[in-house]
Amino acid sequence: MRLLILSCNTGEGHNSAAKAIKEQFIKQNADCDIKDALSFWSPEKSKLISKGHVFIYRRLPKLFGVSYRFEENHPPKNGDESLIYELVTKGCDSLLKFLAENSYNAIICTHVFSAMMVTELKRRRRVSLPCYFVATDYTCSPGVNQTSMDAYFIPHKRLIEEFAENGLPVSKLVPSGIPVREAFYTKTEKKAARLALSLPENRKTVLLMCGSMGCGPIKSLAEELPEYLPPDATLVIICGSNVRLFKLLTKKQLPENCHVIGFTNKMPLYMDAADLILTKPGGLSTTEAAIKALPMLFINAVPGCETRNIEFFLNNGCADMRDTDLELCDAVCDYLENPDRLKCISETLSEEFSGNATEYIYKYVLSATGLKPVTPTKQNFE
Repeated sequence: MRLLILSCNTGEGHNSAAKAIKEQFIKQNADCDIKDALSFWSPEKSKLISKGHVFIYRRLPKLFGVSYRFEENHPPKNGDESLIYELVTKGCDSLLKFLAENSYNAIICTHVFSAMMVTELKRRRRVSLPCYFVATDYTCSPGVNQTSMDAYFIPHKRLIEEFAENGLPVSKLVPSGIPVREAFYTKTEKKAARLALSLPENRKTVLLMCGSMGCGPIKSLAEELPEYLPPDATLVIICGSNVRLFKLLTKKQLPENCHVIGFTNKMPLYMDAADLILTKPGGLSTTEAAIKALPMLFINAVPGCETRNIEFFLNNGCADMRDTDLELCDAVCDYLENPDRLKCISETLSEEFSGNATEYIYKYVLSATGLKPVTPTKQNFE
């Protein structure tokens, strides 16, 4: 079996989901490639879309929210395509040429842009491959209802009604969960994880994490939260790819109970070591914490899909949030002083997020296509 995964370089969440799916297919001896949908546009257009999206998301979050809500509230009618659809599908000819030069058995899209491109090729009757969409946020994002896939892998069974209300056939909705790396399904005992990370074994541990785009009030929280923490607590600040934040915080004289970490591939282990995480409500980061049954306290969201993620987790008793830094600091202390509340959230997460999405997707696609895995080629592991 040979699979093409089409992601989109407008945020790391979609790419992370694509990599998780590839990891599973490779594990099962399937042949698998990942391509950025933007790479089928001109370099200038690709750069404009990618950097423009990140800039608006980081610097103009309110504008991002207005645009998102407009798309939510004004979907195309009577079979018309949106302006976004017309713009995105201009890369279809290059994608078609790529597909003609490569022999794939199925396509999985982890972004609505790539799903729109594949949909357009299907409408032109230029593609007959089985095509699937993977939702990476806990909502039916704008534009998904303009796509035509053979199946839609959605984050949770509680979202079936929302996707159906947006015009997607219930028969095509598959509540698989959001794909994350296999390492998040491996559990390390809390004290052992702390020992492996050189963290105090017997102290309560709080993670503070910004999203892949480096958004959120991380700097102010990193400076204020240590003053509120109880004496038996440790704060671990994960800066990720935000190099500027990492340099800034490491230059500051933060208290000894604070640990500043840059980019790390040990997030599963840090989550095992923690009692609580303060995080942006991204679709992938929330899923990773949920699979680890790690209670979440959300910091300010960018209006749009992050807002919908918050609504899903709060409505199902799987997380909590506060609006200001001071309220967040108070909430952290309250949770650490009341471990039964943390245990209650952790147990709810364990009940709601017990499945392995990548395994489910692999088995579904294999069954639906009636194909068998093939011996992978060397380049699949690069």
